Amino acid sequence: MLQWLIMFDFTLNAGSRKTRVVIGPNALLEVGSLLAQISQANPSRHVAVVADRRVGALHGDRLISSLSRAGNRVCEYRIDPGEGSKNLSTLGELYHFLKAQEIGRDAVVVALGGGVVSDLAGLAAATWMRGIDWVVCPTTMEADLDACLGGKTAIDLPGGKNLVGAFHHPILVVVDPTCLATLEPRDVRAGLAESIKHALIDSSDFLTWQEAHASSILALDQAVTTDLILRNLQIKAGVVERDPQEHTGARMMLNFGHTIGHAIEDCCGYDLRHGECVSLGMVAACRLSQALNLLNAKVVERVEALLVLFGLPTRLDRPIEFKRIEATLQCDKKARGGSPQFVLLEGIGKPVVRGDVPRDAVRRAYESLLEK
Repeated sequence: MLQWLIMFDFTLNAGSRKTRVVIGPNALLEVGSLLAQISQANPSRHVAVVADRRVGALHGDRLISSLSRAGNRVCEYRIDPGEGSKNLSTLGELYHFLKAQEIGRDAVVVALGGGVVSDLAGLAAATWMRGIDWVVCPTTMEADLDACLGGKTAIDLPGGKNLVGAFHHPILVVVDPTCLATLEPRDVRAGLAESIKHALIDSSDFLTWQEAHASSILALDQAVTTDLILRNLQIKAGVVERDPQEHTGARMMLNFGHTIGHAIEDCCGYDLRHGECVSLGMVAACRLSQALNLLNAKVVERVEALLVLFGLPTRLDRPIEFKRIEATLQCDKKARGGSPQFVLLEGIGKPVVRGDVPRDAVRRAYESLLEK
């Protein structure tokens, strides 16, 4: 067994399914033994690893070696990197691969990569033979802090992000912070938008902690980064446990910044990073909250200052007309009767969902992102 420098291990209880979460440097080397601990009745299984080509080349050998050492029969499927792979065509190709490899109901799908890979692989696992087990091994900052946990799986359709999907909670999440060293600085920064989001909907103390540790976070200090991941996943786990499949509305709070953010992401053709669009969406949501007399101007300034400190955008660098944003908002999967549902703030740690936001207020909040 690997001698852990730092390890955190907890279990998310999501209704009838449990997700074990392990966080620690070089944890990728232990995925095989961790899976065997969970699968005591069937410790050696057929495993299909799904990764994009870049991540597979960087980290695939370590993962496959770990799975093989534990006695699993392993096959691997690689997709093209990027949001463009989250579509029906790629999903269909993955299904054909699973059939060709004779992946049965007792097999496991392992997603290695960022949110694109886990969304696609998770949806395949959710629907293959009406659902088989899956494991998430995130390799990006955004996936480490958010996308790896919660069981959301999906693909995109033209004109809408994540419109086809299912809730399917993984049996195991293994987060190895050493994978972050292979990321471009822009991708590290983009992922940190989710951390700011979690602080804004949960805890002023966590926001203060991020402000105080910003330089260490950006430098990927190992101890600070591991602590950052743990804090984020504990916040998300707490929300998910209260609302595993978004039936009560509690889980909608995790979409702070995502309503307008997803619209921007779709309208710019996924040219911007997801976290960059969430950053812009949070600015718009804060300004919208201020316009509705829910949020103090000083909080808005504090949020924007931290986004800037992390190198995230607070202004949109291209002139997307509001009518395009509005059309996309009406197709948002959380819209009700064609009306977007906005997660706003009444203060740090005090999110609220509003479906009665005036159109002009939304337009002004969005267009403020275009101001220099």
